[in-house]
Amino acid sequence: MSVLEVDRLTVSLPMVGGAARAVRGISFRLERGESLGIVGESGCGKSMTALALMGLLPDGGTLDGSIALNGRNLRTLDEAAMCHVRGNAIAMVFQEPMTSLNPVHTIGKQLVEPLMLHLGLDRDEAKVEAFSLLERVGLVDPQRYYSAFPHQLSGGQRQRAMIAMALSCHPEVLIADEPTTALDVTVQGQILDLIYDVVSERQMSLIMISHDLGVIAQTVDRVAVMYGGSIVEQGPTAEVFAQLAHPYTQGLFAAVPQVGDGRRRLRTIPGTVPELADLPQGCTFAGRCSLSRESCHHQVPDMRSVGPNHMAACLRLDAAMATSTFGLRR
Repeated sequence: MSVLEVDRLTVSLPMVGGAARAVRGISFRLERGESLGIVGESGCGKSMTALALMGLLPDGGTLDGSIALNGRNLRTLDEAAMCHVRGNAIAMVFQEPMTSLNPVHTIGKQLVEPLMLHLGLDRDEAKVEAFSLLERVGLVDPQRYYSAFPHQLSGGQRQRAMIAMALSCHPEVLIADEPTTALDVTVQGQILDLIYDVVSERQMSLIMISHDLGVIAQTVDRVAVMYGGSIVEQGPTAEVFAQLAHPYTQGLFAAVPQVGDGRRRLRTIPGTVPELADLPQGCTFAGRCSLSRESCHHQVPDMRSVGPNHMAACLRLDAAMATSTFGLRR
């Protein structure tokens, strides 16, 4: 049985002109100890997918489909039951820790609370465990960080503290939503290494959300490419990187700067991401795709096989694969 199984997940958000589908019928599985990367431009539905998995949709948001954690459908749980799932079974490292941490409480207080709530530790036991967690994530003076407020820490230190909180109750699934966006390159590498080490050490399943294809190349077993709220391509990372099947995936990879290529103008994907409230009737990428035909604008493409466990949703998949000449060097 898969640790996490998502089936036809759809998230609708209230808009002025009516409900908009921010996530449209996505499906994937995550095995124990496996890592999945979700990539795509801003606004494609990556973070909304993560919030749906955590049961943290914005006010007025509605969810269809199923989310099963160890065979238990999370959609059937009330808020009280979901409070026991969050942090305890599935945890999340948010994109910007400064807006996720409570600014009026110390790091120690925010670490101790889930340990007492979920694991039943008393305050002294929780403090000892909190010190151990802070040391594990590389904050080597735990007393200092335990007593500090979020604003007293650097961006990298806050993200390490956030990771410590996410790990505190030994969750089975860890979601990392662009955890290195606000960090410099050196600290980015340290945080990614830390996440990879603790996930491997505890045999956790990982969902890494990022717009950085280099990060995905280094950290995950499988990758799902999202556009317009849908998964347009997914498969083992090495296979997807070697055979770029969907035109959107090809566009993403073509825009990545390559060391040693000399001076060249970076390729871009023409057009803009469509508004959620005005998504096209057919393929969401049809308006920006050089291979699109009239049918692409009216017919929603199904997933088609590219190779073993490698799928892509494109009506003109054969033509797209025939033009696939650009990959990201791993």
